[in-house]
Amino acid sequence: MHLEMPVIIGLMVVAIIVAIAAKRASLPYNVALVVGGLLISVSGLLPGIPPLSAEVVFLVCLPALLFEGGITADLANVRANAVPIALLATLGMLLAIGATGATLHWSLALAWGPALLLGSVLAVTDTVSILYAFRRAPVPQRLSGIMQGESLFNDGTALVVYAAISAVVAGGHSPSLALMSGQVVLASLGGAVIGLSLGLLASFVIRRTEDPLAEIMATTALAFASFAAAEQFHLSGAIAAVTAGLTVGGTLRRDVSPQSQVAIHTFWEYAAFGVNTFLFLSMGLSTPPETLLAYMPQTLIAVVCIFIGRAVAIYGPFLLLRWFRPAEAIPLRWQHVFLVGNIKGAISIGLVLGLPANTPSRELLVAIAFGVTFLSLVLQGLMLGGFLRRMGLLEQDPVAFEVAEQQARLIASRAAHHELETLHGQGLIPRGAYDHLRGDYQVNIARAERELRRLNEQHLAQGARSLITVRRRLIDAERTALLGARRNGLIPDATAEEMLARLDERTLELEHALRGTPHGEAGGGHKAS
Repeated sequence: MHLEMPVIIGLMVVAIIVAIAAKRASLPYNVALVVGGLLISVSGLLPGIPPLSAEVVFLVCLPALLFEGGITADLANVRANAVPIALLATLGMLLAIGATGATLHWSLALAWGPALLLGSVLAVTDTVSILYAFRRAPVPQRLSGIMQGESLFNDGTALVVYAAISAVVAGGHSPSLALMSGQVVLASLGGAVIGLSLGLLASFVIRRTEDPLAEIMATTALAFASFAAAEQFHLSGAIAAVTAGLTVGGTLRRDVSPQSQVAIHTFWEYAAFGVNTFLFLSMGLSTPPETLLAYMPQTLIAVVCIFIGRAVAIYGPFLLLRWFRPAEAIPLRWQHVFLVGNIKGAISIGLVLGLPANTPSRELLVAIAFGVTFLSLVLQGLMLGGFLRRMGLLEQDPVAFEVAEQQARLIASRAAHHELETLHGQGLIPRGAYDHLRGDYQVNIARAERELRRLNEQHLAQGARSLITVRRRLIDAERTALLGARRNGLIPDATAEEMLARLDERTLELEHALRGTPHGEAGGGHKAS
């Protein structure tokens, strides 16, 4: 996949425009990018853009996204929900592939091999869309943790099954269930071992580096090395990347200075944003509209098959969980979210593009995968927020809402009062009107301040959160002033670095306080930087 510099700049400009439009229209960013890419493809505004390449998806985008998901994941939440996450990523994924493949075989008259192959391609849940949705939705923490954990680990199972089925179908051999099951187990465990081993090695290096830039380089090398090493030994690179990210993430929270933690997480947040932007925009650009229309009937049938397969993969394992581990049972309302939140993404496109040329029914498989992925990203991406709201899973804090309302009134009234003073000072408003309006706004300001004081006194937790928010803003102001002073030569670099490190430590303390995590558990015992 070769991109010229003008095309790269054009894609960046489009991404910025789409991001602004999506925010103003209150649309999910990923949905807006996919639709925007499709519209650009139809209009021909950016000619010369090559189609999305499977190699780029798997060798560049997938390792970065999975590692970022692991390094930023709440390890305690993953451990607490290890049983349902493992159940969905193993048994659930295998059931999804089998049930989806069977329904595709019967409804589209596909041979068993291509049907199961398409089932494995479409069984993958898009990690990016899930992380994007649930990092911003105030849903119960356990629900968010299970869905994010499953989206990180189910890719590994699906990719191993896909590779096994693809080799059988392309080679014309008869599938062996026992052999394929052994391959899945071996590849998954082997990938986890490689990811853990390299993660521990990188953690050892990071703890002794004491340089944020070098530590960022170490995590970057780890992300791609863990994936590539596992794939080199025909193991699960996806599970290796996630495991490596989780391992290093734990080290960062325990043993690394606040300055390094802030730098590393900021870098990976930007890297994930850039990769996500490229992927979603490229998906829209690579989706041929004529193919969507030509294969729309088969695509719609495949969508129904996917929902059937996902239902089997969700309700069945969770029923077993209720029988054998009642304490970890998942509420039925939450199970519906796993069904509706089964969004497809770029990994499915990469998988289907990577099919060997001699794969039976390859053209049909590619067309259906593109159509299903596009419909899933757009329709399910738009539906998910509303569905969570109708299910009553978005946690609304009435006190926080009331505080926000009073803050909005205070901000608006003070702004109007300031403008009134300006107009009066310029002689543009009569004295009588000025006195009348000034009294009204002073009453509004006093009332809002009184209500905010009452809410903060009656609800101490909300008052503490408001104070933490203000402190974060003030720390940002301090950091900006220090950077400006260092840049202008007013203070030495050593002094600036020392004070910036203290600000980073205070920032982490405030973030832990907002999450309700004691600072000593998450970041205690860090080294000097």
